[in-house]
Amino acid sequence: AVAGLTGLIKILDLQTGEMIKCLAGHGNSINDLKIHSTYPNLILSASKDESVRLWNITTGVSVLIFAGARGHRNEVLSVDFHPTDPWKFVSCGMDNTIKIWRFAEMETHILSSSSWAPSATKMSFPTKYQQHPEFSTHTVHQNYVDCVRWLGNLVLSKSVDDRIVLWRPEDDTTRLKESVRVVQEYKFADADIWFMRFALDFHMNLLAVGNRMGKVFLWEANTCPPRLVAKLSHPSLRLPIRQTAISHDNNTVLCCCEDGSVVRWDRNQEEDVTNIDGEEAHGAAGPLRPAPATNRGRSE
Repeated sequence: AVAGLTGLIKILDLQTGEMIKCLAGHGNSINDLKIHSTYPNLILSASKDESVRLWNITTGVSVLIFAGARGHRNEVLSVDFHPTDPWKFVSCGMDNTIKIWRFAEMETHILSSSSWAPSATKMSFPTKYQQHPEFSTHTVHQNYVDCVRWLGNLVLSKSVDDRIVLWRPEDDTTRLKESVRVVQEYKFADADIWFMRFALDFHMNLLAVGNRMGKVFLWEANTCPPRLVAKLSHPSLRLPIRQTAISHDNNTVLCCCEDGSVVRWDRNQEEDVTNIDGEEAHGAAGPLRPAPATNRGRSE
């Protein structure tokens, strides 16, 4: 699935390259998409129109809209499904807030969307609204929150303050509903502009993020304090890195740069490698080395 400025979500067949469906409903551009890990026919979309929508791509219907009284008050920039609770997700946006939504009571309605078909009496699917998140906070960051991910039951979030914050909602009922407890921070330099996304690998062991100077930082996500594994760079990279991705086996890191280039690093199992600061930088299975590609990166 791809989406962007037009506000349309296009479902593509990767084998043929053809568009098989086009989902319309958002009133402005779309900033993020997330596919459900248990039900891959369900996707979330985060939009500039201040809403999050849940779609069924099998039938092409908008199942739920998350917006309204206690929803976001500005662009929604990022969303992520909970790794173990199928009816829970987190969202963040330009209103500086992070919201956790739970919609288990809508399970029957959601599952019914897979078999829905228009009829003479009902031409459109009965989309439902949810206006109240389970949890909402604006205290973690004081500016736009441009990326959010689950790490187990904890939340990773990033703003424009040179850090990624790992935190959890306070479950103490005597506290305010929006109170949080910060667990730790992953600090890095030159990340004072928005819309630079970090990534976790499939097993949630490795965390990667780029900065505006073309550097990529890698941490072991589950160590305390955070352990920086490597800093990756290339002489041709001097522009902001907007997006990163890590392969399923942790052996490949990709980054998408502001000039449209995609750079790839492959893990080398034998050679040692040194990071930008002159310290040894080893991953769990060896250091990262340049991939054999035309536009490639290296770890210093």
